[in-house]
Amino acid sequence: MTDENIVYNLFRPYQEELMGLPWDKPLSKWNNKSVEFIDVRKGKSKHAVKFIRTRSYSFAVKQTSPINAYFEVDTYNKLLEMGIHTLIPAGYVIYQNELFASKEYSAADKNKRKEHAFIVTVLNHRTIPHSILFKWDFSERNRQTIYKSIAELLAQLHFNNIFWGDASLTNNLIKFVKERDEKGNTRTKLKAFLSDAETVKILPEISKDLLSEDISHFYQSLEQYNNTYLKEDLNRTGISITDDKKYFKEQYDEHYSLLKTIKEFEENTGLNVHKHFFEVNDKYSLDSIYKQIEEHKWYLSEKQGTEVTIQKSADNWIKNVYRPIIKEFEESKISDFFPHTNSVSLYVQIMAHKYYLSLENGVDVGISKSIRSYLEKYSTADYNTDKPENVLQLLIKRILNIFPVNHKV
Repeated sequence: MTDENIVYNLFRPYQEELMGLPWDKPLSKWNNKSVEFIDVRKGKSKHAVKFIRTRSYSFAVKQTSPINAYFEVDTYNKLLEMGIHTLIPAGYVIYQNELFASKEYSAADKNKRKEHAFIVTVLNHRTIPHSILFKWDFSERNRQTIYKSIAELLAQLHFNNIFWGDASLTNNLIKFVKERDEKGNTRTKLKAFLSDAETVKILPEISKDLLSEDISHFYQSLEQYNNTYLKEDLNRTGISITDDKKYFKEQYDEHYSLLKTIKEFEENTGLNVHKHFFEVNDKYSLDSIYKQIEEHKWYLSEKQGTEVTIQKSADNWIKNVYRPIIKEFEESKISDFFPHTNSVSLYVQIMAHKYYLSLENGVDVGISKSIRSYLEKYSTADYNTDKPENVLQLLIKRILNIFPVNHKV
C-alpha cells in the first residue's frame, strides 16, 4: 500500500482512518486544520510526539527514523505475543522524497533527500505516565504500589531474556487493568506498561551485566525525577530514595523468583498455573500444592504397585482432589467471609498460609488446620452473627472425604 513518496505499513483495523493524515510533513508542521489533536498528559520524550483523534480511535504518533520505526513496531508485536504489557501498535509510515525514483543518487544527494518516519500506537486514555504520577506528592504506600508494578514488569522482561536498555519512569505508563478470573468475575489491578521499545533487545540469553544495567538505569531515573521535582516544589514532602530503591529491588527479586518457581512447577507437573489456579502471587503457594501432588503420587504408586510419574499424579490430583475441593469451597460459600476473592484464589492463599504455618510449627500442619487458621486470622466474619464455625466444620468434614486414606489433612 504505497503512493509516490510514502510507504504505509498499517494494521487493517486502522488503515482507513490513518491514510489521509499529512505524513509528508514532520510532526512540527502538523496543524489542527488537517488533524484533530487531543490534550494528553505525557512524560518527557526525546522524540516529537503528538496525540490525535480519528473517527473511531485515538493514537499517539511518534516521529523517528525509518529503521527505528520498522524495528520498534516489530518489537511491540513480539512483546505482546510474549504476554508483556506494552503499547498496541497501529503500524508505521515512512516518507521519503522521490522514494521510488528510478535514477541513481550520489551519497551527497541522498543525504539531502527529505526523509522521516512515524510510529503509530493506539492510545489508551486510562493510562498515566509514571513520571507524572511520581510528580504528585504521593504517600509512601502509593509510591510503593507504583514501584511494585514497574518492578514486576522489569522482572518479567528479564525473565524472558529481554533487555530494556532504557528502563526509567519516562518510558512507563500505569494502567488499572481489569482481569477476569475462572468464573468470569473481574478484578482491577495496577499494571505498568512499557511505553517505548526503541532500545529493547530480545536476546537468546540475557547476561547479569545487562540485568544490573537496567536496574541501575531505573535507579538513576528515580534520582533525577526526585531532584527535579524538589526544585520545582519547595513544599514537596522529602522522600528517601534509598528506601525506595530497596523496596523496588525487593519487589523485583520476589517477582523474578515467583516466575522461576512457576516455570519449574509447570515443567515438573505439566500443569498450567494460570489455567488451574488463575493467579499466584506467592511462590510458596506452589510449594504447598507441589507437596500435595507428591503425597498423591506416593498414594497412587502404592495403590497401583508401580511408580507413577509426577505428571500423571498431577493430572489425577487435579481431577480427583483439587477440583472436588474447589467445588466444596464454592458450595460452602466460605469465600463470602473473604471479600474480593473467589474459591480458587482463596485456595491458593490458604496454600501459602499452610507453608508458613508449617514452617512456624516445624511440621506439616495439613490442609484442615490451615483452613481453620486462615479463617480465624483473615476472614471478616463475625463469629456471633455469621456463624463461620458451622460452615468450617462442614467444609473440613467434606474435604476429609475427598483425600485418600493416609493423606495428611
